[in-house]
Amino acid sequence: MYKTILMYADQFSGFERRLQVAAALASEADSHLIGTVASGGPQLDYLVYGAVTLAPPPPIDYEPLREAAREQLARFDERCRQLGVASYETRFQDSSAADALILQSLYCDLVITGQSDLSDRSLIWSTRLPAYLALHSARPLLVIPDGDGPVTIPGRSVVIGWNATAEASRAVAGALPLLVRAQRVQIIVLNPRQHYGQHGQEPGADLATYLARHGVRAEVSRSETSEECGTALCRLAQDSGADLIVAGAFGRSRFQEWVLGGTTHSLLSQSRLPVLLGH
Repeated sequence: MYKTILMYADQFSGFERRLQVAAALASEADSHLIGTVASGGPQLDYLVYGAVTLAPPPPIDYEPLREAAREQLARFDERCRQLGVASYETRFQDSSAADALILQSLYCDLVITGQSDLSDRSLIWSTRLPAYLALHSARPLLVIPDGDGPVTIPGRSVVIGWNATAEASRAVAGALPLLVRAQRVQIIVLNPRQHYGQHGQEPGADLATYLARHGVRAEVSRSETSEECGTALCRLAQDSGADLIVAGAFGRSRFQEWVLGGTTHSLLSQSRLPVLLGH
C-alpha cells in the first residue's frame, strides 16, 4: 500500500472531500499523511516585476499570503486529529504550489489534489495545478473531483483506460495498491484498431495477465467510438458504476508550457469520479 501520501491542503477545490479521502487511505494502510501548503508569494515577483517596463512597482507585502497558508495548515492539523489520522505532518513552503509538490513527490507514494485548484499564482499564464502535476509529478496523481456528494475511498470498482502506452502502464503500476483491493476492475480499450501493433493480437489481454499475477482479476472491454476518448471513458465509467478511473497523462511542450492532450484534459475537466493519472 501507499505508505507516504502527500496532499495539497489549500483552501480551494473541495479541501474537505480531498482530506477525507486522504485520511481514509492513510488510516487503512497505516500510512503517513503530509499536508502541504505553499504561500505562492515569491512567484508573484516574476509576474509583477516582469511586467514592469518604466517605473518600479511599490513593494509588495507577502506576509498575508504566508499567514493564510499557515492558517490553512492549522485547519489541516485540526481535521486530521478529528478524523483520527495516526501519523501526519504539515509542511509550509515559501514557493509556488507546483514547485513544492513536485519536489515533495520525489519522496512519497501518492499525490492527492483537487480538480480545479486555483491558488497557484505562478501558473496563471500556463495551466492549472492538477494538469501541471499530472505531467510533472514523480508519483501518481489522484485527483478528487469537486462536488457535494458522499465521500468514499476510491477503488471499489475501477475502470482502466488502456491504450498500450508507457504513460498508461505507469498509471496502472501506480494504482496497484488500489487495484488489489478492488471488487471489480475493468480494462477498457477504445478504438484498438488504431494502435493494433502496440496492443497485440488481443488488446487488453496482456494487461489482464499482468494484473492477474498481482492477484487482480480484470475484465477486458473493447469498444469502437467516434467520441473523444476522454469523454467516452468518463461516460463508460459512470455508466458502469465505477468509482475510480486510471489512465495515462499526456502532454506536449509549447513555449516552455505544458499543454494537455485531449484525453487528459477531458478526464480532468469532465470526470465526476476520482481519476488517478501517471505520466
